Amino acid sequence: MALLLFKNEYIEISRDAGYFYIKSTAKGLSMEAFSKILQNSFPQIKIISFTAIKNALLNAPHGPVLFGQERDRVIIHVSNDELRAYMTLYVPDKDLAPENRDNLIREIYEALRKAGVVYGIKTEVLTGSLSPSVEYLIAEGVPAINGTDAEIKLYEIQTPKPQVYDSGNVNHYELNLIHRVNKGDWLGERKNPTPGIPGKSVRGNPIPPIPGKWLPLLYDRTSVYEETKDGVTTLYAKKTGAVYYKGDTIGVYDFLEINGDIDFSTGNIGFDGYLSVKGTVEDNFCAVSDKDLEILGEYGVGAADQIGSRDGNVYIRGGIAGKGKTVLRCKKNLYVKFLSDITVECEGNVYVGFYCINANIKARQVIVEAPRGKIIGGTIDAEIRVSAADIGNVAENRTVIRVRGFNRSNLKMELDQKKLHLKELRDQLTQLKQHIHVYSCSSDLSEEQRIQFEELKNQYSDLKEQIKELEYELRNLTDDLKTPGEGAVIVRNRCYPRVRVEIKGIGEEITKETPMTVFYFKDNAIKTR
Repeated sequence: MALLLFKNEYIEISRDAGYFYIKSTAKGLSMEAFSKILQNSFPQIKIISFTAIKNALLNAPHGPVLFGQERDRVIIHVSNDELRAYMTLYVPDKDLAPENRDNLIREIYEALRKAGVVYGIKTEVLTGSLSPSVEYLIAEGVPAINGTDAEIKLYEIQTPKPQVYDSGNVNHYELNLIHRVNKGDWLGERKNPTPGIPGKSVRGNPIPPIPGKWLPLLYDRTSVYEETKDGVTTLYAKKTGAVYYKGDTIGVYDFLEINGDIDFSTGNIGFDGYLSVKGTVEDNFCAVSDKDLEILGEYGVGAADQIGSRDGNVYIRGGIAGKGKTVLRCKKNLYVKFLSDITVECEGNVYVGFYCINANIKARQVIVEAPRGKIIGGTIDAEIRVSAADIGNVAENRTVIRVRGFNRSNLKMELDQKKLHLKELRDQLTQLKQHIHVYSCSSDLSEEQRIQFEELKNQYSDLKEQIKELEYELRNLTDDLKTPGEGAVIVRNRCYPRVRVEIKGIGEEITKETPMTVFYFKDNAIKTR
């Protein structure tokens, strides 16, 4: 039998077996007024049919009709991550009064128990101000603190970039080409990952942290060793030498340092590693290395016989006055303060600080960098471009500038192909990284797994080196495409008579002084701007 709970001049509210019914006796009660009645007197009623209420109020007299059901007085909702529990009370105001709250608090604790909430309960909420139908944060767990990933710092090798200083009567050409280290020197370190700190949910369950990622330290074990202390793994040089990278793998290559000059006391020097000469190379002597070669004497080199690097760069701090005898060859780039009466064969670029006088140079590009840099006399044979402030001089020394040029369409096609190949290599590298990560996260590898791990790291280093070389080629191609036309001679200040400019086999004689001119090849002709 239904129990009458509320009655006024407009409606009656009754309950039967946990369900609530409305009966309208007269028109005149709005939905808003009805909602206030429920909010103030019957917060435990959950409306299940707004249509029934609306029909009863509009079509009075009407009913009784079902419109709601009874809900729990205390609702506990736990977040999906179990870090927070929320409480909503559906009780009349009188039950929230301080003098009547003891029973309600017991209900709340029972509801928390049923929801499994046992940790982080905020008791201050229970003694504070409470209102019906308001959600309160009743319990809060402790979130896990995830571990930090491994942090790696390694010896930095910057891309060679010469510094040209020209102030009045003093000029310098500085470059840090070879990175020398002594036995026991620091080469890098890894701050090992941390496991993190577990958290605790409101249900009392531990929340495991995400451990930090382990990153492998890649190094050449024949020239580098590691030591671990206080969670930091440090790399040290096993020997004195020159730091190098093969991909991401750091190592120390054989390094020969001549503290003085190459002369009768040393004989000719041919070395299969990095070579550094603190002095000069005396006339008729040779200095050749497999890797980078630097000659640091302030006054440069005279009529040496041969200077070169079979697979690297060459840096000559003081320049070369070859007296028509010296031949310099290098696989990569040449960085030199000046060139005079010398033959240069370079597969990379030739960067000259201040001037070339009567030099015969064959290279990819020839760039004289100083604001007053000059090319006077000799023959320059470049593939892409030649750039200097002045070419020729007022004495009208015969100077030939020859640019073999390139096909722009073919170069763009080559660039696109290399970009595609680079993407493929990077995808392979990502897969290798994932395999390496799996092995590096395990502290208990079998002998067979250790061998596989080393093979993977070697493959990674080889692939990274391929990517590095390909990126270098892409940078060069991109730079080439910035060249005006299909080959250019760039005169930043003045070009003098008796200079011959040839681009892609087409020549032009300069018969008068010409200021700031760019000669470039386009539409089968040399054009200027």
